[in-house]
Amino acid sequence: MKLFDDFEVVKFPEENMLFVTHNGYLYYFYKSGHKYWERYSNAGNDHITTENYQDVSAEELTVATQGVFPQKETDFLRLCDPSQLRGYHLLCLLKEDYVDYMSDYTTYHTARIFIAESDIPYKSYERLKILLDNAVANHTDNQQLINEIKALSFDIIGRDIYKEEIGIVDGHDSTSYFWIMPVRVIDYSNTNEIDNVAEMRSAEISIEENDVDQYLIPFLHKYYDDELEANKSRLEYHWVDDNGEEHSKYISGFEWWLTYNFFTFDSITAMLRDITDTIDALTNGRETEYTQKLKAKGVNDSETELIIDFYQRFIYRMEYMMKVGKERGYNLISFMGP
Repeated sequence: MKLFDDFEVVKFPEENMLFVTHNGYLYYFYKSGHKYWERYSNAGNDHITTENYQDVSAEELTVATQGVFPQKETDFLRLCDPSQLRGYHLLCLLKEDYVDYMSDYTTYHTARIFIAESDIPYKSYERLKILLDNAVANHTDNQQLINEIKALSFDIIGRDIYKEEIGIVDGHDSTSYFWIMPVRVIDYSNTNEIDNVAEMRSAEISIEENDVDQYLIPFLHKYYDDELEANKSRLEYHWVDDNGEEHSKYISGFEWWLTYNFFTFDSITAMLRDITDTIDALTNGRETEYTQKLKAKGVNDSETELIIDFYQRFIYRMEYMMKVGKERGYNLISFMGP
């Protein structure tokens, strides 16, 4: 049966299930025997041919959806246990349920950060709903509500997630971020090939490329070694000319786009010493080659504390990364751009 916005529901009688699709991709399913709705874990990625399944009547669907015929996707989200839902879906429900508050950009942004930073988003969502229900009942103004959300987030997450800082993301952020992690070369025939490099993803961090350019590039350029075997062996392409002769072109220099840039632990240690000295220079107003480069990139005095905080956190992460990397047999650190 056709629903809204290219959503459709079909029956899978062999398993006593209903499938809800969007443009032919599976999004939700209903286990009739257990009367249980679930958002498909790989929603939007697995295509099914709906014509191969039986149709579902409006009456049958209404029974399955607890008497409320679905008019929009959030109607299906509400049928699922909140623990199945991602932060984006939980925010969609909040926007729909608390229009007056969530239509305010600052309030919405505050709630979004709270949900996004939570280790267990649906638990934060449940606590946030209680707070919002009380706000509605007490006619709380937006600024007071924002303060209450921030206090709640600190209570649940245990840190100030609203503090301005230059971000360091745990793990892999696949947007415009550099990916930094311990690695070791398995096969030097081409170190530009992902299958030839072992990655310690459990220790990976991600830093936005603009922040890498602004605050780390002077250090990375200084300590990047083009003669390091791992860097020399990054094959860009290979070809055979008309005479049958083989040719290879290798990547040279620190490469920004989707390429391993290898550093030894010794070079990272030396880099961190320079960053530590830069922290001291920024703290005491002393000028160095690095503080000059920061100023050349438009960094002003008002950003000093922000930069020092970033450098201190970066040093801690890199020292930890080398310790756990060495313990597991890794001997290089890779910086790979987006």
